[in-house]
Amino acid sequence: MSCRPWGNRGDKKNDGFLKSERRLFQVYAPNEMTEDKAIKKIREDFAGALSHWNVDFDKWVFAHNAGRLPPHVHEEILKLERENQGIRLEPWGFEEFRLVFRRLDRADLESWFGFVAPTAETKTRLAFHDLRVVLESIALQKMNHDRPIRDVPPGKIEANALSESIARLLKEGMSKAALVDEFFSKWRDPFFGEQIAGAFRKKYASCRDLMTPNQIFHEIQVWAGGSERGSAEHELAVLTIMAYYFERCEIFEEPRTDSL
Repeated sequence: MSCRPWGNRGDKKNDGFLKSERRLFQVYAPNEMTEDKAIKKIREDFAGALSHWNVDFDKWVFAHNAGRLPPHVHEEILKLERENQGIRLEPWGFEEFRLVFRRLDRADLESWFGFVAPTAETKTRLAFHDLRVVLESIALQKMNHDRPIRDVPPGKIEANALSESIARLLKEGMSKAALVDEFFSKWRDPFFGEQIAGAFRKKYASCRDLMTPNQIFHEIQVWAGGSERGSAEHELAVLTIMAYYFERCEIFEEPRTDSL
């Protein structure tokens, strides 16, 4: 049962009530938490909750964003719990909420994100039309020339025995690779970038033992470009997303770091 402040009556110290568990939530999430203010907040909100809702709850949650609470805040919570037998006081931070989140079913996740994390089945179904929206977006965007261009990871070209020509193509793609990050950060499905990455990894794995590195590059280029290849903008978009995943080591092998 969600609750919002109402006129001059406020929310009566109720930031949410889970009726099935008789659990009342009070949220405190300042930009910076100080010990004195946190203790004051706990005392005031718990007292207010008792005066308004005492017959309805026997678990009171102090939800916070502090990571870990300082010892005097813990002492205050334990003290109030001792003074109010029958009511359990619980500090909930990131870890407590993450445990709840992990128990959510598929329908709950979809109500938040629209799509759940991609399964192995959805990754195998990814086709060019899924990638097209990324390519079209990259093709239409102009790169900010004031932004430094990321370089191809040092040693990776040599480690994969890729030709100088392919190194030049990847360098061209790197000129707009930052736009791929921006696209995925704004896209409505937070898992879409990982879904695309999974498709690239799968395509690379299917070629790795059958082709030379240069052949693999061209095979992935043709696959990612789809049937609409031809325009310079589209070709650069294909190179951009290939360079993006090349830099992130989703495709091709990382150089060895061990020394002889």
